[in-house]
Formats: sequence, structure tokens, C-alpha cells
Amino acid sequence: MKQIVNYFPKTDTDNSVTITTTTADTNFKTDNLKSIKPSKVWKSTDITETIVKYDFGVDVTYNAMFLNRFNFAKFYVETSTDDSTWTLIEEVSNLNTDEVSDENYMHRFVDITGTYRYIRVRIPAQTPLFEPTYFKIGNMLVGDAITIWNPRSGFSVTQIPKLALFEFKSGHISVEKVGKTRRSFSGSFDKVKKEEFDKIIKTYNPFVIYQEFDNDKTSCYLVRVTKEFVKEYYQANTLNMSFSFEEIV
Repeated sequence: MKQIVNYFPKTDTDNSVTITTTTADTNFKTDNLKSIKPSKVWKSTDITETIVKYDFGVDVTYNAMFLNRFNFAKFYVETSTDDSTWTLIEEVSNLNTDEVSDENYMHRFVDITGTYRYIRVRIPAQTPLFEPTYFKIGNMLVGDAITIWNPRSGFSVTQIPKLALFEFKSGHISVEKVGKTRRSFSGSFDKVKKEEFDKIIKTYNPFVIYQEFDNDKTSCYLVRVTKEFVKEYYQANTLNMSFSFEEIV
């Protein structure tokens, strides 16, 4: 499992990165990409080739990108030191919508290598998989992914639909979906050495987890901790830690 805690942009007012886009809807502006809220999206005004570019102002070596709540099946991730010559990091294609079949959202993890000042997502002309008249992105977070120990047997991912239920006197139950389905991740890291335990960053701020053991780069999620952290000693230098993360939708 990997964890991205140190990412940019951090907040709505983060000036450490300058974001530009080829086009932007006036109601879904480029600066929306600075918000951690996935629902506060950027949208283009058409579906011709579109570029979303981050400028960090100085050379950086961040090794991961998390792309969330987008609607296109193909894109390229490219880096540059001079905003002129671009290096292809990954070509992503043939994506499908989320595993929850009635949800229209997508997410993808990208490994980044090298030193760069600029990084961009280049979206070629295509018809989006849903909301077909524009491209959109909810989160584009760039930062350092840290490998942490995989959870032990019993790790579970629960899908929680947001439903409005009303039962009539006749016994009929009316069900209406009123929001996004979110995931809850629970399990424990068992019998890990203290130096490995210390790699697991404990934070109540949002962060990204990536289940690389799924061998599927779409198994990445924006989450927050929903319970306390418990450090349990198995032996003097061997620790256990239970966890519960909930997806932010």
C-alpha cells in the first residue's frame, strides 16, 4: 500500500503551484483544482485537445500523481524543465468508469520519475465516457508516495451508498439514491518493526491511499481517518496498528 500525504496543491489559496488550463468554464474555473473537495471540479468548454498544466516555480522530484473525478478514457502525463521540451511519463488509455456501476466518476494513480518544474495532463480530443460535452477533473494532486506495509488478512473495503429510504404503511419501501457512494477501508498493520511503523504517517487531514497490490492503478482513493490511531505493542520493537479510512466524495 502507498500513501500520499505530502501533495500539492494543499489548499484553495496554495501559491506553491500555478495552474493553467487550455479552457475553463466560468462556473467551474481552473482554481477549483486547488480545492481538496472532489465535487469542486474544473471543466473545459469543449472536447478538443486540452491541457492542464502545473508550474511549481522551481525544479521538483515528486514521484506520484493522483487524478480524481475525471470523465475521459485517455490522457498523457508529461513533464518539462523549460515548458518547451516535454518528456512522456505515461500514456493512459482504455479507462472505464468506477467499479461501482451506477457512479459516474474515475480515479487513477501515475508514477512519476525524474526532475521537472512543469507537469501536465494532456487530454486528446475524444468523447468523454459521461457528461460528454466537456472534460472535467476534481483532484489533480502531485506529491510523494510513501510505501507502507500492506495490511494483514482481514483488510476490507466497504461500499456505502447514500440512500433515502421511506417505508409506507403498506410495507412498500421507497428507495432513492441521494448522493455518491463512498468506501470505507478498515484493517490493521500487524507485527511490523518500529522503523516500518514510523513510515505510516498519522494524520487527520485528507490523504491518498493506493492499493498497489491490486495491480490496478485505479485502486487509489482520497480518504481521511475516521477513528483514533492505536499503537499496540506486540513485543518491544514490534507493533500493531488498526486503521479505518473513509473515502471523500
